[in-house]
Amino acid sequence: MPDLLLELFSEEIPARMQAKAAEDLRRMVTDKLVAEGLVYEGAKAFVTPRRLALTVHGVPARQPDLKEERKGPRVGAPDAAIQGFLKSAGLASLDEAKIEKDPKKGEFYVALIEKPGRPAIEVLAEFLPVIVRTFP
Repeated sequence: MPDLLLELFSEEIPARMQAKAAEDLRRMVTDKLVAEGLVYEGAKAFVTPRRLALTVHGVPARQPDLKEERKGPRVGAPDAAIQGFLKSAGLASLDEAKIEKDPKKGEFYVALIEKPGRPAIEVLAEFLPVIVRTFP
């Protein structure tokens, strides 16, 4: 699994703020990694008066593939509701959806949506510049 090294150069950081700045950088990056499905093995932040660095070990090469079930309208619902469901789920016809039964609500359509994971480099390229620009 690849590692990530992020190093930020800056004006001199006061000594009393260095530890918090390093921890803030670690927290911001690792929280976003987890939110994007990139579970890492470990992370450590380093600080000097003029730079912050972060190493993240064991970053997966790509996000995991996701399978999502999207609940749709009842069987026999108006055509407009069914067409809206098909469009939002990316299905061409009702043959691609399955029918589930609920004892209280009756039968309804369910779409199984598979979202392939993206390469980690693409995900990192999206959120790292935002973190750097908004870093406290």
